[in-house]
Amino acid sequence: MGKIDVSTLANMQMDCACGRTHKVPIKNIFTGTGAIDKLPEILEDFSGKKVFFIGDENTMPMAEAKMLDMLAAKNCTVVPYTFKSKTHLILDEPLIGSMLIRMPSDTDFILTLGSGTLNDLSRVISSRCKIPYIIVGTAPSMDGYASSVSPVVMDGGKHSVQLCVPYAIVTDTDLMKTAPEEMLSSGVGDILGKYVALWDWKLAQQETGEYFCEYIADMINDAVKRCVDGISQIGNRNPQVITDMAETLVMSGVAISMHGVSRPASGCEHQLAHYWEVALIKPDTNTPLHGNFVGLGTEIACRMYQIAGEEFGIKFDYPLPSPSEISDYMRSLGSYSSIETLGVTKEMFYDSFFHATAANGRYTLISYLEEKGRLEAYAKQITEEFFAK
Repeated sequence: MGKIDVSTLANMQMDCACGRTHKVPIKNIFTGTGAIDKLPEILEDFSGKKVFFIGDENTMPMAEAKMLDMLAAKNCTVVPYTFKSKTHLILDEPLIGSMLIRMPSDTDFILTLGSGTLNDLSRVISSRCKIPYIIVGTAPSMDGYASSVSPVVMDGGKHSVQLCVPYAIVTDTDLMKTAPEEMLSSGVGDILGKYVALWDWKLAQQETGEYFCEYIADMINDAVKRCVDGISQIGNRNPQVITDMAETLVMSGVAISMHGVSRPASGCEHQLAHYWEVALIKPDTNTPLHGNFVGLGTEIACRMYQIAGEEFGIKFDYPLPSPSEISDYMRSLGSYSSIETLGVTKEMFYDSFFHATAANGRYTLISYLEEKGRLEAYAKQITEEFFAK
């Protein structure tokens, strides 16, 4: 499969060889340097409408003035709101309620300047209030821009909630290349997790007969390869490499929309990550970013597959790096995915193997090992290995 221009996937519908019809109900996807200048083209559909324009203290200074000018040129009535927090925003019930209270009841659309949590927050409100949202991304830090699901913290856990996709996506490289190092590392962690997601998906097909689409899997695999080939240039803020990162992350979300659930982009590496994320959330403290948890989860999952390959002969055609390769990739962008930086204790690490599937019940390598009666042995061995480093 050659390189796919992610913008061509907007408004796409195709009858696939897998037997399903794939749809991507996102009207516009614009990426690359200067992509924000395409926003007026999107706003043509909302001329004269009322917009709830949101961002936070970090994102609003990046492009608020320029976007307000664009909205004024389309005669939009603008109600802006800047979320203020000394720590990372967490997508939970209080944050959702905060936005609902502040958003005018006659809002026609939501315009969001931000990345992870702000994008997911907008998706929740958009879905529940039946109004469209447009996301202008500010960091290549996660794969949720084009997704149709969002992870919401509620009832003591992190749950993937089926929602809607954005009306349009804009990821401008000039904005994204200024993201903090921790966010770039997070994006790489989320991208590397796709290696495990594809193996878990194939394993589920082999063991349970679960539906599998080679077109979607190949699309993800090819995009990940382009990013990994350029990892050494991410720290230098190479514009083409940052663009490739953003496009791969958007494409991962598109794959979720094409499938209908997050299976193509999320496996046991995410299940482990979600457990640690929820366990480490504390009021008024900065929880590490999602993708950096995924980076650690990916290293662990690759080690599990390494051992399981020797014991059970598990092998698929898609590439799977060694645990040390994953570790090297993440260290090259700072030690944001280390056990020490994330604050994952030995007890928490061990427990995560047994609680990982609780959030979505998806069949992964952890499910397979549990069926084989080998999960406890793997958990003990890998815990000892990682805490002996």
